[in-house]
Amino acid sequence: MPPAPTPKRRSRRWIWISVLVVILSVGVVRISRPDSAEVIAPVVQDVVDLVVVSGRLRAVREAAVGVEVSGMVEEALAREGDLVTSGQPLLRVGLIDFEAQRQQALARRDTRAADVQAAALSAEQAGKDLRRAQELSRAGVNSPAELEAASSLAARLDAAETAARARLAEDDSTVRLLDRQLEKRIVRAPFAGVIIRRSVEPGQSVGPGAALYLLAEMTETEVYAETDENNVGRLKTGQPATIIAPAFRDQPFQARLTQIGPRVEWDRGVIGVRLKPETLPAFVLPNMTVDVNVEVGRYPNATTLPPSALLRTRDGTAVLVARGDQFERVPVTVLGENPTAVALTGIAPDDRVARQATRVTAGRTYRLTEIR
Repeated sequence: MPPAPTPKRRSRRWIWISVLVVILSVGVVRISRPDSAEVIAPVVQDVVDLVVVSGRLRAVREAAVGVEVSGMVEEALAREGDLVTSGQPLLRVGLIDFEAQRQQALARRDTRAADVQAAALSAEQAGKDLRRAQELSRAGVNSPAELEAASSLAARLDAAETAARARLAEDDSTVRLLDRQLEKRIVRAPFAGVIIRRSVEPGQSVGPGAALYLLAEMTETEVYAETDENNVGRLKTGQPATIIAPAFRDQPFQARLTQIGPRVEWDRGVIGVRLKPETLPAFVLPNMTVDVNVEVGRYPNATTLPPSALLRTRDGTAVLVARGDQFERVPVTVLGENPTAVALTGIAPDDRVARQATRVTAGRTYRLTEIR
């Protein structure tokens, strides 16, 4: 027979049994104790109904600037981010052939100018000689043959002067044409704005058709955003909006909705909207990301709940109202909403509603904690 347990051993056994009973009791209590849920009361307040989207600030007028002649870049005079004025040089291209042609044309024009001066002096003298011959002929001193010779010489020298002047005019035209070609070596800003992209470096070969600079005119800007097509019925041109740049949240600025559409991107279910800023802060940059809050309605003294209290399903929108220690699903109608409050109808002012609707289930028992 096994030895009888000693008093000490029996004492230890009872201790272990007691601990086990306590553990099981705690587990039973925890299992039987209902989960907790927070409830809130509706709040009566004014609600500004907003359509909130993300967009970007962009220039209404942008221009890709390039060269009209081929050559090698001698200087790139503007960098990305530079503010430039209308007509300001941005780039200079080397045109060695045109420079040489211009020097030759200038030398030829100088020679033509000397020829014109000499021809003019000769023609002037021949005119004087002709007038003298005519006077002598009337006095009977000169013979008709001498008068004819003086007249013929004056005509030839007048023609020579005319031809010289024509050649000088041709050379002037050639110089002006070369000057215009050489002027094209300098690329200038077509309007005042900011350089948002530069795609050229000194020493690079360039030709017509290449976009070397992208220039944006920031005096005329718009905000472009896309919103769900379901919001089209809530949007109207002229509605006010508040624009917030994430990097400068303490400096919002105002805008007006100017255009909706004109078409829906059916594959994504969105529609584009455009807004015109009323004023522009100094910090704005082209293509800056902004948050757009379009005011589509106001509801004074509305019954409101936070957005987290709503259940949105295909069957409609509802809230979970506390009935005793359980929740009942109650349909509601949303009048308007913004990121912090939803104006609605369908609940009583003294109802208590689940603060986090997705965390509770209708029909289950909860320990309710009211949040004020």
